[in-house]
Amino acid sequence: MNKKLIALALAALPVAHAMADVTIYGTIEADMESSKTYANGVKDVNNKPKAVTRIDDTGSLIGFKGNEDLGNGLKAIWQVEQGLNIDGTTGSSSGNGYGNTFASRDSFVGLQGAFGKVRIGKLSTFLNSDAGAPDAWIYGNKGVNGQSYSSINQLDGRVKNAIRYDIPEFVAGLSGAIVYGVDETNATNKQNTFSIGTTYTNSGYFGTFGYQRYNNNYQTDGGEWKPGNYWRLEAGYNANNILAAAYYGQSKLASSDGLDSSKGVDATFSSVLSTTDAAAADGKELKKKEAGLTLGYTFGAITPKFSYGRVWGVSVDGVEAKGHLNQYVLGADYALSKRTTAYASYGYVQNSFVNTAGDKYSNEHTVAVGVQHKF
Repeated sequence: MNKKLIALALAALPVAHAMADVTIYGTIEADMESSKTYANGVKDVNNKPKAVTRIDDTGSLIGFKGNEDLGNGLKAIWQVEQGLNIDGTTGSSSGNGYGNTFASRDSFVGLQGAFGKVRIGKLSTFLNSDAGAPDAWIYGNKGVNGQSYSSINQLDGRVKNAIRYDIPEFVAGLSGAIVYGVDETNATNKQNTFSIGTTYTNSGYFGTFGYQRYNNNYQTDGGEWKPGNYWRLEAGYNANNILAAAYYGQSKLASSDGLDSSKGVDATFSSVLSTTDAAAADGKELKKKEAGLTLGYTFGAITPKFSYGRVWGVSVDGVEAKGHLNQYVLGADYALSKRTTAYASYGYVQNSFVNTAGDKYSNEHTVAVGVQHKF
């Protein structure tokens, strides 16, 4: 009997060795919030948002990653990452928008060496994976207690059917990446995606630029397909317990009322517009400008923060939308440990836009308290 057990243990050794480079990691987070926003979808008879209380998963995930040393400085790398919904809701009704499909986040296989890194799969744009310092909040997609009206939240996503190349660090502090995504919904690949980004950091100071282009993104009144794009520039300082980060960006993308977000759509007004207005704008050109600033300081376990964001210069299908959005977020994180953070935040959106009927949109607000744990 003992000989059989020893034989089984020895037989398992190669398997154990093969599993040695596999890492399981993730984030579990949720909040309780009181929110009066258009994104909640709860409106009164006048199409104005009503206040609701929600308990939301704001971005939980679990991932598996690993590598294999192939020799001569070359490695095989892989990752499978999945968004979770610990509150029991999925899809558009959930606080983070995740459905039940597996590998909903960055998932890939690739090679890494002195030449850099090449990956194939579902991959983040550079702005999604390596930028976003001004958006220093934990929040879901139903509230306004994060930069929910800017491209930082909406457009810094992942590209399906993609290949990504990350450059090696030729210069200390300099990094960058190129992403190309193939549209597989038709034989002519009409909606391919291209993305490029770079950042430079030195002694806490940083500057980041990212650009994304979507072929055949929106249609004109004559039925002609046009490419859409957006770009953003970030700069600031993040060191010595200080965060000071600013951004400016412009976008020209298809207005969305439920279109595929991976193909480059802007949902800034999809939930704000009335049903008639949203349907009329769906798939049309939506242009806007945006800018913002975030300040934070850590003393002890507490990090109070403040953000201001502005959206203006909006036009839908070439028609100017008079007005603007001002967004304010105030809150604090409390580090219970290195891996567990409690947080509270309040977001307020002042909206001066009007719909085609001349009705002014309502202001929005969200107050939230939550916990995040990383493992």
